[in-house]
Amino acid sequence: MATILELNNQQKLSYLSAYHCIGRSDTNVDSVIRAPEISRMHAIIQWTDEHWIIRDISSNGTWINNEKLIKEQQHKIRIGDEISFAQQGYYGFIVQELSPPKNMLLAVDQSGIIISENAIMLSDNNLLPSEQQPEIALFYVQSKNQWYKEFINDVEGRAYPVANLERLHFANRDWQLKLNNLSENTIKLVKPKLLAHQIKYRFNLSQDEENTELNIIVDDKKLCLSNKAHHYLTLSLARHRDDDAKKGIDEYDQGWRLPEMLAKELGCEITLFNTHVCRAKKQFREMLGGACDGDILIERKGKNIRFSGTYYRIYKGRELIVNRGQDKVALTVLHG
Repeated sequence: MATILELNNQQKLSYLSAYHCIGRSDTNVDSVIRAPEISRMHAIIQWTDEHWIIRDISSNGTWINNEKLIKEQQHKIRIGDEISFAQQGYYGFIVQELSPPKNMLLAVDQSGIIISENAIMLSDNNLLPSEQQPEIALFYVQSKNQWYKEFINDVEGRAYPVANLERLHFANRDWQLKLNNLSENTIKLVKPKLLAHQIKYRFNLSQDEENTELNIIVDDKKLCLSNKAHHYLTLSLARHRDDDAKKGIDEYDQGWRLPEMLAKELGCEITLFNTHVCRAKKQFREMLGGACDGDILIERKGKNIRFSGTYYRIYKGRELIVNRGQDKVALTVLHG
């Protein structure tokens, strides 16, 4: 992640946004320099998909390594460059690092001041503070161009939209979400969202029910999700849906169960249950990219949850024990 250090305080680190404004204004800039000779919006540092550039837009000028920039012209910056504003060598920064911009969480102290050196770099799917002991799931849904958070201890498992600069609390401290807006760059086309009926599922359960594999077929492409603990939870949800189907319950109403009941059935606490749900949806989003929100695997309605697949098989060892909606679909038998 690109970073700059203050000239007069090289202990103070700042992370560059994809479109990073420097100036005197308290509301319209990313790095504030409170001095009358600094323009309200003095200079722009910007990521261009290949490198970082700077533009002077001020009244009193911008310098790089003692060379004054031509106003409004782009200038490529490099690691070690000394950038000065309004007068040489006084107000400014030293460029420390110039990797592409990233979304991140910055730690915030009790007085609300950002601790820049404590940062968590984000992927599109995150369990925080760690995969092993998550308190919150933070993820990006490409089809909606929206970030969401889920609290692991929330029985209802609701997903809440989050915005840039929003505060999150986990690991006994506050964090500020810093999202890099890349709207100045070309927007990549979003993959068409997959629907539940476009995915075929196959669960391979061992005879002792200790190991569960999940394989899926999308557009005739087979994907193996390997043996994961959360697959047994998904399989249990699929069993409940199959039970309802056998009873003649309408497809729209099949499989809905309370998480507390399911957690008790699986012999785990609700927090572990929700962790497995988040891990399952995270794996699906990562495997299927922008075509999947995660709700095509597991969906929620009110306080209830269910497996959302309509075409699925469950094998126990080599025995087919559930065959729902796949009578005409051939799937190679895999070891349980």
